[in-house]
Amino acid sequence: MNEKSISITEEQAQRSVPATNIEKVIDGIFRDVLAVDDPLDVTHSFFRIGGTSIMGAKVIARISARYQVQLSLRTIFEFPTVRDLAQVVESEIRSNVSGLSDAEVVALTTRKK
Repeated sequence: MNEKSISITEEQAQRSVPATNIEKVIDGIFRDVLAVDDPLDVTHSFFRIGGTSIMGAKVIARISARYQVQLSLRTIFEFPTVRDLAQVVESEIRSNVSGLSDAEVVALTTRKK
């Protein structure tokens, strides 16, 4: 095994992968909008990995529609990583569903597209 393949393996091992269902969905939206197949590091900024403001608008629109939350375009500039956006979405969902049961919250956050 050469040094380059060892380096790639170590890099892949250190990559932060989606840890929650919301992170997985947002990661998929990022990858779809950016037209990339490779897994993303959930701690990397959308804009540093090739995103533009127009693409950011698409991301926010898809997240808003998927989770039925109101997010402004400014949100992706303030919280540009998968992990940060997932935390914002979870917070919005929790504030919007305070009257729902735990089962209803789970159903809302895990439903298919």
